[in-house]
Amino acid sequence: MIQSFTRSTWFASAAMLFILALGAAPQSWAQIREEEEEEPILITEDELNQLLVWYVDGKYEKVLFKAIRYTEDDDQKKHPVPYLYMAKAYLAIHNSDDSDLRESYEVDKMKALKNALKYAGKFVKKDKEQEYVPEEQDYIEDLRKETIIAAETEMDNGKFTKAKSYYKYLTTLDKEDPGAWMMYGTVFLTLKARRDADKSWETARNLLLDQQARGLTEGQRDLLQYAFVTTIEKLDEMGDAATAREFITLGDEFIGGEREYEAVKRSIGG
Repeated sequence: MIQSFTRSTWFASAAMLFILALGAAPQSWAQIREEEEEEPILITEDELNQLLVWYVDGKYEKVLFKAIRYTEDDDQKKHPVPYLYMAKAYLAIHNSDDSDLRESYEVDKMKALKNALKYAGKFVKKDKEQEYVPEEQDYIEDLRKETIIAAETEMDNGKFTKAKSYYKYLTTLDKEDPGAWMMYGTVFLTLKARRDADKSWETARNLLLDQQARGLTEGQRDLLQYAFVTTIEKLDEMGDAATAREFITLGDEFIGGEREYEAVKRSIGG
């Protein structure tokens, strides 16, 4: 009897402890999850505001000096905003009238613009939750227009590898930019990389068919027109009439009636 009582008591105690544990566990697990989900403040609002003040005051070198330190810190480099201010500072230097500043950052060699694109691309990638990018569309559009001018200049000069890098940057700024993808493919065509050209063109075609060219900015619409004209001309030059006709069919749907586009159609008998 003693043995039976002891065993029964042990099982009852164990069962009671198990029930109590079940009751306590959800609260403990919830607390653990809450602690894990709490993210540290990577950069304070005051620090971000200081970058803004320096940028507005035209103290671009101060912005770059401070922001680069954030991007090199293991934790702070996760925050997208320092990359944004670096991109803004570099674009401002690119457009600056200060000859000394322009010379220091090799504006004539387009290094300031390329750095603006580099950090703008990182800003877009770091902002996974789209917390900041939607508010910066005016800046991104300004950067896009500068990049389109630079890319077209390289195309006119026959510097296709340099042009390719600009169109690649444009696809990073907005991965749903059909004109950027089309031109990225067309540059591959001129560089005799047809497989890469076809892949980029397919991305452009799918974006157009899925979105019907809705929501494009002014710069993106201008780029799309340029892309159709340039692509059709390049295909015609290379004797690929079949693919040129495919782009004409697509172009009729999205930019039909545009003067330069209609002119190139007539010139190749489209």
